[in-house]
Amino acid sequence: MCMKKSFKLFSCLAVVLFLAGCLSTKPHSGLDKSLPGEPLNPYAGPCAKIAVSDFELKTSGLDAQGGLSLKEYFISVLNTTKRFMIVSPLEAELIISIAVFEFIPESSGGKFGLAGGGSSASSFMGGLLGEALNKATMQLNLRIIDRASSRIISSRDIQSQAVENPGRETETPHDKAFKAGLSEYARTPMGKVIHDCLIEAARYIGQNVPLSYYKN
Repeated sequence: MCMKKSFKLFSCLAVVLFLAGCLSTKPHSGLDKSLPGEPLNPYAGPCAKIAVSDFELKTSGLDAQGGLSLKEYFISVLNTTKRFMIVSPLEAELIISIAVFEFIPESSGGKFGLAGGGSSASSFMGGLLGEALNKATMQLNLRIIDRASSRIISSRDIQSQAVENPGRETETPHDKAFKAGLSEYARTPMGKVIHDCLIEAARYIGQNVPLSYYKN
């Protein structure tokens, strides 16, 4: 009898931990919260001259047009910070290079319900199935490069994932920024992931461009 109760308790805890992991939408980039100020807050002052390279596509999940759309969206995010002057590579002091290693708009994220997803826990608990979850994932590498010397000033891997809430649209901040090339991702988990990754990338650049590059 005690073994049955222990088994039920263990099973419930496993389900809770599984669902908690699936519903996380936080970026996994480890932003340093200790830095003073907020790079995306309103700003008035000298700007750094930067150029954004075409995104390097290291995944089959994204085509050239999609990469260009991501670049345009990213530039619009950078412009809202008012910290940077986006110029051509020949005029820039810094080159922002981004490589996309993972772009998965939809994948099997398990089931919404007890013991879903076809895991060992699922079969162990009798295969109680629920509604399939749509999980979106994106991973990129960001580099800030001094154009004159080609020296990498700073780099960071940024990753985010989001899982849909069955029966509800995903609220994507700044939906209007999703132009024609990204419109299919508006109000979806992938839209949330794209927004989180690129906002995080802009935040990181704002925190890691040395003050010497900000000039009137």
